[in-house]
Amino acid sequence: MPFVLWVLGAGIVGGQLTTVPLFAGARLSFLDAAVVVVLLYAARQQTKKRFIPGLWMPIIGFSVAALVSLGATVGSVPLYVVGGGLLYIIRWVSVASLYWVAASNIIHPLMWQTLLVGSGVVMGLLGLVQYAWYPDLRNLSYLGWDPHYQRLFSTLLDPNFMGIILVCTSLTLLSWCMQKKRTIWWLSGLMITLVSLLLTYSRSSLLAFLVGVIVWGIYTKRKVFVSSILALMIVVLLVLPHTGEGRNLFRTVSTYARLGSVERAVSLIREKPFVGHGFNILRFVARDRSWIDESIAPSRAGAGLDTSLLFVGATTGVVGIVVYGWLLVRLFQLGLVGLRSKERVREQAATYIAILSAALVHSLFINSLFYPWVMVWIWVATGSLEQRIKAGK
Repeated sequence: MPFVLWVLGAGIVGGQLTTVPLFAGARLSFLDAAVVVVLLYAARQQTKKRFIPGLWMPIIGFSVAALVSLGATVGSVPLYVVGGGLLYIIRWVSVASLYWVAASNIIHPLMWQTLLVGSGVVMGLLGLVQYAWYPDLRNLSYLGWDPHYQRLFSTLLDPNFMGIILVCTSLTLLSWCMQKKRTIWWLSGLMITLVSLLLTYSRSSLLAFLVGVIVWGIYTKRKVFVSSILALMIVVLLVLPHTGEGRNLFRTVSTYARLGSVERAVSLIREKPFVGHGFNILRFVARDRSWIDESIAPSRAGAGLDTSLLFVGATTGVVGIVVYGWLLVRLFQLGLVGLRSKERVREQAATYIAILSAALVHSLFINSLFYPWVMVWIWVATGSLEQRIKAGK
């Protein structure tokens, strides 16, 4: 495995523990630096023949929509706020560029998949250690973290975002374990990620896994096996401890908070329906309207909304929603193309569609489609699938 992939893996596993604040609520993590390292490495390898990936048009389209929405705010908000929004756009474009790297033939698709799965399993292991020795995040509330208690949150310090990473990892390992060359390592990794996922007590992640497994079972025609997995998950959920608000799967506090987030998003879209309030200056908008109070502790959720598509609408308007919707459609179309390829590609394509479906469902409750660690997963998986499709033709 090339050294740059080890660097990227370290950025993924390091999670929020490697993040440092900059200005205007913007933060820089080791993952951001690792992405830049991978892009520089790829640029050096692409000196002879330039490669243009198939999804370049919707990617550029959304980037332009984000820039236009941010440009429309110049003069009405402080320059440092515009600078913070520009950093968000640069991050989105940089992570999306991993798709270009993974789709080219610089690095073998199996190495990309091994990177993602290995990072997910390591984060799951670290999460199990955290759950056993440090299950209480309430003492970090002064830094703006949600007071999660008796839940697995690993290095991301959030059980919901950690949950969707574990979902993507579990679905991939589930596919690998159903192949002929299954190993004890894959089976062990699957058990680690499934147990870790259950201990997040993240309802959005559990629902995402449910949807992902069903989609995967439909496309791979393994309905009986999928039914057994789901039945086992339900039994385990019933016997898990449900003491405390965090472990209560029927808790209502977070539900009401998400409903409030939806109401705020709808009101923002109504105010500026065409180009939105600017990508991404929602922290400034929230402060201006007293939706968040950072006088005591910084808000980690002040820069976003709880639903990814509503976040797109509030920041980039109808134009952004249309272009981003186009991008999502093209992602699913790539998976469908893979299903019509050779047998070795079809399995990966089915898993890819399952991961996309799970991430989309998860993004209805958490803004996970714009979370850097989730974006890395999706774009690398997209690129590696496209490389496999090209090689299979």
